[in-house]
Amino acid sequence: MGSIGESERTYPLKKPKGHKPPVPRWSLKLPGNVNHIYTLYVGVQCHRGNTTARDKAEKSIDSVLDSNSSHGRVRDTFRVTNGFDLVDSKVWVLYWTTKEGLEAATKTLNLQRLWNKLGNDKQDIGLWTEHFTTPVERLETNYSRLDHKPGLAQFTNTTQPPHETTAYWGAGRDRIPASAHDLFPTPKDAHYPSTTPRGFGERLTGTNYDNMCHIRSGQWWEKCPDEERLAYEENLQITLMEGMNYLWQHPQETGTIGLRFLQNLDDDGKPIKETCGAGFHRNWADLEKWSSRHPSHLAIFNGAMKHAKRFGEERKFMTWHEVSILRRGDAAFEYVNCDPRTGVISWVELEREDLS
Repeated sequence: MGSIGESERTYPLKKPKGHKPPVPRWSLKLPGNVNHIYTLYVGVQCHRGNTTARDKAEKSIDSVLDSNSSHGRVRDTFRVTNGFDLVDSKVWVLYWTTKEGLEAATKTLNLQRLWNKLGNDKQDIGLWTEHFTTPVERLETNYSRLDHKPGLAQFTNTTQPPHETTAYWGAGRDRIPASAHDLFPTPKDAHYPSTTPRGFGERLTGTNYDNMCHIRSGQWWEKCPDEERLAYEENLQITLMEGMNYLWQHPQETGTIGLRFLQNLDDDGKPIKETCGAGFHRNWADLEKWSSRHPSHLAIFNGAMKHAKRFGEERKFMTWHEVSILRRGDAAFEYVNCDPRTGVISWVELEREDLS
C-alpha cells in the first residue's frame, strides 16, 4: 500500500503532496507466506418458478461445499436482489489462501453432473461458477471501520493497518502494489461476443482477458442504532442504488460486466443488514473513470462523507471493498442452463456446448 519508494516506481503515486485524509481508513495485511488469494463464486438460479427444484439444487450445492470445508476457507452466502442475474438466486462465495482448497472444491463441483442429477427438474435450474486467482500485489482493499470483519478480513492471522491513500482521485490505484510498474491496460483483443449465447440448454465455459477486474464492495449496518440505520436506509442506500442502476443501464459505457447486488444471509439463511455489489469490470481505467467523474458515484462518495461527519466516531455504518486485477487466464467461468443475463455471458467470449 504505497510502501514502494518513489524512486523505485515506474509510475508515481497519485497522492497529492501533504495530503491528509478527512476520515480514517484501513487496509488488509495478509500473512507474509500468503502470495495469492483464491476466490470461488457459486450460484443457483430458478426458472419458471420451480422453487422445489431450486431448494433441491441449493441443498446439493451446500452439501458439496460442506464436504470441502478444509484448507482454512472463508465462506459467505447471499441472495441476488439486482444486477446481471436472476433475482432471488442463491450465491456462495468462498476464499482460500492456498490453491488446494479451490482445486478440491472445483473438482467436486461438477456442475453438469449436479444438474443432471436433478432429473426431470433440471430444465428449471441454472448452475454457475466464477472463480479466479489474485496475486496479492494485484489486490486492493479499503475499510471505513473495524467493527466488522467482512470478506477477506475473516481470515485468521491478518491485520488491518491504517493508511492515508484515500479520499483523492487515484487513491485506489495507489493502493495496488503492482501499480508501481503496471498501468493495467486492456488488451486490444478484448471484445464482446458477436452474438449472445441463448444460455438455456447450454454449457458455457471460458476465461478472462488480461487486466479484467473483479470488485466486491460491501455495506454493513447491522449494529447501527435506529437514527443511523434510518439515515442509511432512507438516504445513502437510495443514492447507492441509483449509482448501481447507472452501471447496469450503461454497461458498455462503464465497462460493467456481470455485476450483481447481493443480500447477505446468516447461518440460517435469513437476511441480515449487510449487502454487497460483486462482479467484474472491463478494466481498472473504466472503473476509475466512473468513480472519479460520474455524478452517480460522486453522490455516493459525498453522501458517505456526510454520513461520517454527522455520526462521527460513534457511527456503526461501515463500507468496504476488495478489488482484484486479474492476469489473463486467471479466471474461469462456467454456466449450465443459465439465463443469458447471468454473469459475464453477454460480455465475454465463451465456448458453447449443447446440453442435449
